[in-house]
Amino acid sequence: MMVIFVSQCEKKALARTRRVLDAFADRIGDKTWQTVITQEGLLAVKKLLRKTASKNTAVCCHWIRTRSKTELVWVVGRRQAFNHLGVVPVNFTSKEVIMDKLPIETGHLIANTKAQLLSHHLFSVGYVAYYLLEKMGVDDYKLRQSAFISGILHDIGKIDPAFQSWVCKKNNKLSENIVPEDGVHIDSPRLNHHLN
Repeated sequence: MMVIFVSQCEKKALARTRRVLDAFADRIGDKTWQTVITQEGLLAVKKLLRKTASKNTAVCCHWIRTRSKTELVWVVGRRQAFNHLGVVPVNFTSKEVIMDKLPIETGHLIANTKAQLLSHHLFSVGYVAYYLLEKMGVDDYKLRQSAFISGILHDIGKIDPAFQSWVCKKNNKLSENIVPEDGVHIDSPRLNHHLN
């Protein structure tokens, strides 16, 4: 099997580790070795590294499975020098780092073929769900809030550009002078009749 050894040793441990690994593998970097080795040879390397290990020793062994996949075999010494995959952390922070901060413009998104704005549609459905639970006498405020949030999120998939493209084409085919609806109003007589 082909393996890579990575050393994060410090002080005297670095020289000791280099002596052991140079005997078994080709050095391909300052603190990196690569070789083809048997399972018995790998155990011998691990045993020798353990014998010379100190608090400054940190060596990991990666088995090269395929071109793009390696597997951590073992770590000798300080495990905290590597993560659970045997990768050496180079930069870290305790602050929250926001990696993706793209503004999402929702003002132009359409909910349906009647050209109702998605934001209006989602709010209307959420409000109706909240209002229905209130009219039914449900006293649990958190349940009503959950219904409101569920209503707001029920069509969140409509922000997908493919859907928006489809609904815009559909609207253009139906009528050039379409008047957007702003949803069913709670105070309309037709809806109030059903709720009472």
